[in-house]
Amino acid sequence: MWICPDCHQKFYNKNQSHSCGQYSMEGFLAGKTERAKELFYHFLEEYKTIGEYEIHPVKTRVALLVLMRFASINKLGPDFIDGHLVLVEKKDDPSIFYKINNLNNRWYVHHFRIYDSKDINGVFKKYMQLAYKVGLREHVG
Repeated sequence: MWICPDCHQKFYNKNQSHSCGQYSMEGFLAGKTERAKELFYHFLEEYKTIGEYEIHPVKTRVALLVLMRFASINKLGPDFIDGHLVLVEKKDDPSIFYKINNLNNRWYVHHFRIYDSKDINGVFKKYMQLAYKVGLREHVG
C-alpha cells in the first residue's frame, strides 16, 4: 500500500495518479439536506455489515477502501444519493444500476441512485458484497 506523502491518501499502486488535496467527509456533506445525509450514513452502515473499510474523501466523492477503492458516493441530491460500485464483470440490472462504465476492459463501474433506505435490498446487497471482494482484491488471487 502506497501513501501519498502530500495528502496521505492510501493507494494500492505506488505513485498512483489522484486529486491530491485535503478533503473531508464534513466538507463533502456541507450544505446537504438531512435526508441525503441519512441515506449517505445508511449506505455506510450497510457496508459495515459486510466488512471493515476506510473512508477516503476526495475532490468529487467519498470513496470506500480496503486494499483498493471499491465503492463511492459521488453526489448527494436533495432526496437521494448517487454512487457507484466497482465490479470485475458487467451486471446488467436496470432495477439497480442506471449506467455502467467499462474501464480498460478490467473494471465495470456500476452507477446507482438511492432514494430510500429500502433501496438497499437483498439484490443490491449482493452487488455490494461483490464490490467489497474487489476492494479486497480477491479477483486477482
